[in-house]
Amino acid sequence: MDDRRGFMGSSRRGKRPSRHPESPAEAHVALALVLDVSSSMTYEENGERIDALNNAVNEMISQMKANVRLKCIVDLAIFCFGNYNKPKNEIMYQGFSSIASCEQVYLVAEDENTYVVDVLEHALDIIGKRCEVYDKLGGSYKPWIVLMTDGELHDSAAEINAIGRKLKERESKGRLHFLGLGVRGFVRSQLEKFTNNKDHIIEIESADFGEFFKWVGRSMSAVSTKGLNDNFELPVYQPKH
Repeated sequence: MDDRRGFMGSSRRGKRPSRHPESPAEAHVALALVLDVSSSMTYEENGERIDALNNAVNEMISQMKANVRLKCIVDLAIFCFGNYNKPKNEIMYQGFSSIASCEQVYLVAEDENTYVVDVLEHALDIIGKRCEVYDKLGGSYKPWIVLMTDGELHDSAAEINAIGRKLKERESKGRLHFLGLGVRGFVRSQLEKFTNNKDHIIEIESADFGEFFKWVGRSMSAVSTKGLNDNFELPVYQPKH
């Protein structure tokens, strides 16, 4: 194991706790990435999918850091899913922190399974608490969850349906924007359980990761120009491949 991969492994286990929001007088948006770190993320003819994902997320962070206002009002959290019943300090790679304070992301794909329900439960809990903080300060835009997987989820159908009802309820109440990314090998019908809008389930190749996360950055910028009570819909992302 080389030095970089050793560092990545240690950095994934709860080393980046949540931080207090910057620019507290302004409205904030919580962006939660829920990412598959099962070993299949190392499968790719032209390089590891996990490397492409790391690069894409880091490019998104750099893109938003270039925007003086955006880097202070977008808070990013990263959750990892794979093996069943992962400890919470391994689920959350990074707690909510402003883009301005985000460091480089180095995820490792080493888990043998693909269980996501407990991670989504934890993410919803953390998002809810974060938005409570925002509401006591400058206000809160609709939080985002971006889930990415490249395989069949191993949770039971009952568990997937149960967390799906919670996600859909928050969507229906205008309290969540959910996007599901599926790389070759994913099961569309499973991800469709998580949203009321099937257009929010996007089939994507790892070659498109960079463009997708740039679109997320542009979307964050568009959201931040709106009023908290404005009713608008972002264009649906269309992958090039």
